[in-house]
Amino acid sequence: MTARCDGRAQTAAPARPLRRNRAYNLLWSSNVLSQLGSQATLFAYPLLVMAMTGSVFQASLVEFAVAASRMVAGLPAGAVADRVSRKRVMLVSEAARALALAVLAVAIAAGRAPLALILAVAVVEGVSTALFSAADQALLPLVVPEPQLSSAVARNTARYYVATITGPGLGGVLYNVLRVLPFAAQAVASLGALGVLLFLRAPEERARIAAAEPGGLLRHTLTGLRWLCGHRLLRVTVGLTMGFNAVFSGLLLVAIGMAQQAGATDEVGPIGMLMGTGGVLGALAAPWLRLRLAPYTAVLLLTWGASALVPLLAVLPAGYCYGAVLGCTAFLAPTATAIIATHQMTTTPDAMRGRLAGAIGVSLGAASAVGTLAGGALLEFSGPVATVLAATAVLVLLALLATLSGAIRALPAPGGPGPGRSA
Repeated sequence: MTARCDGRAQTAAPARPLRRNRAYNLLWSSNVLSQLGSQATLFAYPLLVMAMTGSVFQASLVEFAVAASRMVAGLPAGAVADRVSRKRVMLVSEAARALALAVLAVAIAAGRAPLALILAVAVVEGVSTALFSAADQALLPLVVPEPQLSSAVARNTARYYVATITGPGLGGVLYNVLRVLPFAAQAVASLGALGVLLFLRAPEERARIAAAEPGGLLRHTLTGLRWLCGHRLLRVTVGLTMGFNAVFSGLLLVAIGMAQQAGATDEVGPIGMLMGTGGVLGALAAPWLRLRLAPYTAVLLLTWGASALVPLLAVLPAGYCYGAVLGCTAFLAPTATAIIATHQMTTTPDAMRGRLAGAIGVSLGAASAVGTLAGGALLEFSGPVATVLAATAVLVLLALLATLSGAIRALPAPGGPGPGRSA
């Protein structure tokens, strides 16, 4: 285990409530604007391409371009966030996203938006998201005192669920009004995020930048991977998070597919809304729950709770009940996620935090892609019951691994000196 990290926010000043932490609120607000716009355009991209070409395959290429470019850029983005000013990385990424979306909006308005341009803008958006996310996560421990870091992570989780609930619906409404609106709105949202970031007084980073190890971007990326692989607790927590994310990503697609097969097409939208609502409520409850649950208990509650809830998908009526099951599972996730993410941040030196964020982003993106693909294939070729049982088997395996893992058992309480409850 590494030594305690230097340069944390709590060494500079007494802790203030998060609502009065100007730097954190600016960071949070800029990310809300960025994520909300991204979720809206992610929904609008396939609508645009299908309207232009009539091809579902070509529409899927655009979503693949966003996801693949974000994954490929994830590790280098983390290395960039460790070598230069993180605020500058975020500003540049939002400026690039705003410019690309503005070009696309103008092309759509002019009736000259070929698929090649749409794919190029999707790639820019994916790379920009990877850069912004790595810098944002690496900057968080420097603007939030360690005792409040877990609460900040939980609020960030709520931010994500709010964006996933409202973003696609907003994108659909804007697209129905005028085809160009979702992309123009995302360009404006990115400019808004950039404007918010201009007021952020980021912590001094010159010492970290000056002390960065020599070598190019590839060397920095490989150094970060070697460091991550050399720390057992980080390996275990990243692996556990990957496994759970893969199953949960696939289950949303499976639940929607099962509802459509059962003829409950009118209830497909509420499935995602109920899941997102459960995640938001769980994020709001996480600061309270983490004070009352040992970290080991919180992780077991998530893994074994999901293992008990998911089999209900095979027996409950299609539609709203599926959303309730996924919503209850999503409610359990933020507390364990906040505890694990907080420990990952506080045990990682500041000079490595960007690469940690990049590695986690890549691993979760890959897990989501694999989980969605596996869930769709199982549902198509093996049927609903076999798909749900396969997902349950993976969750039970993850729960057993978490139960038997000495690393998970040794997770310290956020802000505390060792395992056990928070003070």
